[in-house]
Amino acid sequence: MRANHLAVVFSTKGLPQNTAHACGTIWTQTSRMLFPGLGRLYDRFYPAARPWGVEISAPFGVVLGRDDPCGFLRLYFRAREFREESVAYHVSDALMESGLEKLQTAGNILICPVTLDGTNKRLEGHIFWHAAMAQGVVLPDCGVYYAEQKRSTAEPGFEKAVESTPADYALSMVTLEQAEGRT
Repeated sequence: MRANHLAVVFSTKGLPQNTAHACGTIWTQTSRMLFPGLGRLYDRFYPAARPWGVEISAPFGVVLGRDDPCGFLRLYFRAREFREESVAYHVSDALMESGLEKLQTAGNILICPVTLDGTNKRLEGHIFWHAAMAQGVVLPDCGVYYAEQKRSTAEPGFEKAVESTPADYALSMVTLEQAEGRT
């Protein structure tokens, strides 16, 4: 099994003040959100205990920014870094698979035309990964997911709001596992 970690960002507005109850509520929301992808995009998911080597002692792998702002920010920044690494991986591999000689520019936009005819499964996998990210699908290697926005990416202003007011947010840290051989 291959495993990736995911930080799901939730607003703490309306959560119970009791930490255990708040964590349980967040995990319930996380499970409901992830359940549709079970068996299709990942084979198992469960609360992460040590995502990216960071110990989590709160119930259900939930880190409340109000209780642990430093831990929250450490995991949040690591999740965003992981997302950027995944984007870079899928972009570079898509470009390599399609052939760099096909690159064109239109003003300041880089264009790489490709044909998706079923002959290059690796290229299709990378292209479909980007399309799924753009549509807000929770992917095993998206790193961070904003539950209320239903996206793995957010406007820079929103990301700044999360990092400047961690007490207003919670992270549900999840481990997503895929069987070997799944792309």
